[in-house]
Amino acid sequence: MKRTDILVAGGGIAGCTAALAARRYYSDKKITLVRREIRALMPWGLAYACGAGSLNEYILGDSRLCKEGIELVIDEVTAIDPGGKRVTTAFGEKIIYDKLILALGSSPVASLLKGTELPGVFVLKKELPYLKSLQEHLARARNVVIVGGGLNGVELAAACSADPRLHVTLVEQLPRCLSGFFNDDTCILIEEKLRRKGVAIITRTAAEELEGRDRVAGVRLTGGRTLPADVVILATGIVPNTLLARQAGLATDENAGILVDEYMQTSAAGVFAIGDCAAQKHPAAPGVFPARQAGPAGHEARVAAANIFGLKRTREITVKKISVAIGDLAFGSVGLIKISPAGTGAGMPASALAHSMIAGDLAVKVVYARENGAALGAEVYGRPLIRVRETMNNLASAIERQTPFTALPLA
Repeated sequence: MKRTDILVAGGGIAGCTAALAARRYYSDKKITLVRREIRALMPWGLAYACGAGSLNEYILGDSRLCKEGIELVIDEVTAIDPGGKRVTTAFGEKIIYDKLILALGSSPVASLLKGTELPGVFVLKKELPYLKSLQEHLARARNVVIVGGGLNGVELAAACSADPRLHVTLVEQLPRCLSGFFNDDTCILIEEKLRRKGVAIITRTAAEELEGRDRVAGVRLTGGRTLPADVVILATGIVPNTLLARQAGLATDENAGILVDEYMQTSAAGVFAIGDCAAQKHPAAPGVFPARQAGPAGHEARVAAANIFGLKRTREITVKKISVAIGDLAFGSVGLIKISPAGTGAGMPASALAHSMIAGDLAVKVVYARENGAALGAEVYGRPLIRVRETMNNLASAIERQTPFTALPLA
């Protein structure tokens, strides 16, 4: 039976960051990281890489883990016993720990469509061999259908459209692509940009069935139309990996993840959760929701590591940022920009207002609170991508400080 002082379950950005941060805080402790994948991948840009890039550039190196004396175990934690402070792995090994950090990540939403088992049907798993197989299928394909017009779906469509051989169709059941991240007028601009790049966009329509015998051949839509397809990519969202935590009796939110406090502690003593699998509160919205981004995941990892052997540091509430580049035009959103029904966990006060302005080569729309003028979120678009991201970072810092929208750093 293996023993360790600090056990990290999961080896993505959050898990690796937590292990390395723990080493900086506790040089004398034994640290063990368990992950399923032989080679772990960085999450950002994977959709672009699958469509038009090199996946090898996204491999997380293990050299720093080894250099810092962190034991890397290629296995998978399959059961947690918080009372006994031990886990069981897929290979049947028992590991006793003093402190446990759960960095279990998220998974693509399971599709109920008939035909998902057919060769040529993919989701965006963060697994190198699987995604290389997707690239190989794309290299032989002519017709590509992407189901889901969220961030990954739009990024994939933009990347695949760079290949003149491919006829790319994006199917979204909502009225607009990226409607969860941008307001309608910005969504319309994004769709127009995609269409100019040759992407066919079908909205207000759902996929009903994937057709084919030996491999996928088409996607039947609501209304009876069938799209020819050599490759189908299901990009219909992700869910936090909470099964292990639920089975261990930890408090969870079905949609958001493992519930944690400001120290990243779960409901079980000595157990922390970070990254995609963890649920955090938002200061300007009711309920809880996961950040599901690499930046906040790294911050949460460092907070958890600092608190393992004594509570010292609280999580700073960070606003959510996303960006997408389509050709030479970049679009970004930061914070809360959509007015949603109260209680959904991602909405904002109904009294929120919007104000649009031009800042150099960028167009900016700011959402702010009526009662005090504090900025809640913003949309930015323009060129180049680096300028959009710099502006979003500045806006994020200002929003976190509850800066009035009239004093935002837009120069």
